[in-house]
Amino acid sequence: MCEDSAPVSDEILAGRAAGGCRDCFTRLYERYRLTLARYLHESFGVDFDTALDLEAESWKRAFQHLGSYGGERPFRAWLLAITRHLALNHVRHRRRAPDPEALGRALPAASGPLDQLERREALEACVRLVRELPAELREPFVLRAVFDLDLRSVAELLGIGVTTARGRLFRARKALVEALREKKS
Repeated sequence: MCEDSAPVSDEILAGRAAGGCRDCFTRLYERYRLTLARYLHESFGVDFDTALDLEAESWKRAFQHLGSYGGERPFRAWLLAITRHLALNHVRHRRRAPDPEALGRALPAASGPLDQLERREALEACVRLVRELPAELREPFVLRAVFDLDLRSVAELLGIGVTTARGRLFRARKALVEALREKKS
């Protein structure tokens, strides 16, 4: 049984969960609840209900395959890899291109209506710019910028080399800077 008061790393919790501690798996779930749906929603453009369904399936598979997690990479990256494979299968089966429409639907509350409107417009402009990136640049950018995965984890998750991941991130940032410059002109 896990103690709720002591901070324990994901990797330790995963190891204990693989050993049969359901409380440890529950703690992992509570840490990353809705993280997977957010990733699916932002990177693959699935509607939120579908994202929640795919997230549930990801957690089910993570629980079933917890014994295969060896701790060689962060648990979060392992979990996102499971989710990514499910999302790619979903996109293939639906035969539709990713359409990340609702990246900016949930905004934190601002102090007044004008602030909220300005923040929403700014966020929507940023979302449009990210959405316009080619998929090979958009997904690594979202994984790094939104989910704060390290470069090695991004590369492993996408099945590419670290140098390739670094190059794609560089090209994504460069494209976004250029798009912002064009927009200001």
